[in-house]
Parts: sequence; C-alpha cells; structure tokens
Amino acid sequence: MSTFNTTRFSQALKCQFLVLRKTWIRLFGIFTLVMFMADLFFTRVQSMKYDDMVSQWPMEDVIIHYGNYVGSTTGFGVIFFCFSMLFGASFLFAGMKDTRKRSAFLLWPVSNLEKYIISLLLSILWLAVITIGAYLLADTLRVFIDWVTGRVVIWGLPKIIDGVFGPAAFEYWQIAWMLFAWVFYIHSLYIVGGTLFRRQQFLLTSATIAVFGILLVMILNQINPQIDFITGSWDEKTETYTQIFHPFFYVLNTTLCLLIVFHYWASYKLFTRMQVINNKWLNV
Repeated sequence: MSTFNTTRFSQALKCQFLVLRKTWIRLFGIFTLVMFMADLFFTRVQSMKYDDMVSQWPMEDVIIHYGNYVGSTTGFGVIFFCFSMLFGASFLFAGMKDTRKRSAFLLWPVSNLEKYIISLLLSILWLAVITIGAYLLADTLRVFIDWVTGRVVIWGLPKIIDGVFGPAAFEYWQIAWMLFAWVFYIHSLYIVGGTLFRRQQFLLTSATIAVFGILLVMILNQINPQIDFITGSWDEKTETYTQIFHPFFYVLNTTLCLLIVFHYWASYKLFTRMQVINNKWLNV
C-alpha cells in the first residue's frame, strides 16, 4: 500500500466523517447551548439592568457600557475555543479505547499517514469549525433576543476580529510570533498526550504539563537567569516607545517552533506503534 493516495484518503475522510456525524451534531448542540447561556449571563445577569442604564445615561454611554458586556461574551468565546482545541487534541484517538474499535481503525485499508491526517483534520480543524459555528449561532440568538426585547444590537464577532486581528495585535511582529508559537507549542503537547495516553487523556496530559512546568520554574528560580527578553526605550524627541527584543528571544521562539514540529512527528511515530492489545493506560 502506498504511503499516501489522494483518492483513497478523500474516501476514507468522508467515511470517517459520516460515521462520527452524530458526535459532531451533539458537540455542536452542546457548544451552542453553553456559549448561549454564557452570553445571557454576561449581558443579563451579572450586568447592570438595561432599563436602568437607559433611564440614567445618554444613549452613547449605554452603547459603550453594553458593548463592554458584549465584550465579556467574546472573551468567554475565545477561552472556550482554546479549551475546545485542547480537548480535540487530547481526544485525537479517543475512539480507540476498546478492542473492537481499535481493531476496526487499525485494520482500515488505508496507510498510517492517511489515518493520522484524518484524525488531525476531524479532531482539530473540523472541531474548530464546529466551535466557531456554535459561537456564531449563540451570538445570533443573543442578538435576536436583544432585538426582540428592545436592546441595542451589538454583534460579538467584530469585537473578536478587532481584538485578535486588529492593528494593535500586530504592532510588533515579534509579539505575534511569540503568541502563536506558545499557542501551537501547548497544543502540540496535548497532541502528544492525546496519542500517548489511552485513558483520561486530557487530565493526564494537563497533570504532566503542570508537573514539568512547576519543576522548570523551580529550576529557573535556582539558576536565576537575568535576561530581559523584551525591553523598551522612550524617545523624548519623537515621543515614541520602541520595544527591544533580546537575541535570546529569537532563539527561544525558534526552539519552540522546532519543538512543535518534533511533537507532531513524535505523535505520528507513537501512532504507528499502536497495537490492538496495548498497555492499559498507554498506547504503546
């Protein structure tokens, strides 16, 4: 069997998608309900009463304050999306817990590379689409209720776009690089954990990361490195602030990028070593 065949891969991807369609529908419904309830909580429970704002403040102030409440819903949506991606990475092969499902998946007439890419696409990219779709539907339902009850209509999606992709977020490309590097690095750790652990993938991966993180902090505190990765200087003539990045900043972020590639490679290699009968807790 060839390493990768496009036609065979597309057919297998379609087949796996249809087999798991009930799971995707259930997740979409749960995600939508959770984010919709969170939207109502931030705009109608923990916030100031809308009627009191309208009666006490001018409409411009009402729009600003209510926009802040809507901003809270967008913050929750971003956090929920991050956890969704970590859960998806952890449960990359969660459907292979029992022997029957494991045998069916491993004996599938496709190559290991195709199986692995299919799992990545469905557990990460497709789950991201589901999460974003659930947020958009929850935000639409909240806006509809606001419109029916006579409140101002403020959509949450533009606030996310301005916050994540606005000019302030990319004022320094180094900061954007650092953020994306750390995000994908943490995600790659959960990819490895989701492949290595057979049970309780998310909890065991989180616990392992926490333990190693605490040990690393303790070691660094003993070494006490005096490195300011990011410093700044103020130019009084031009009245501008310039950030200065230490050379080790570039070394660290480059190392993170290399580790991301290594973690995905290690995850694939662990997957190729899976057998029908494995350790009770590990997929080796």
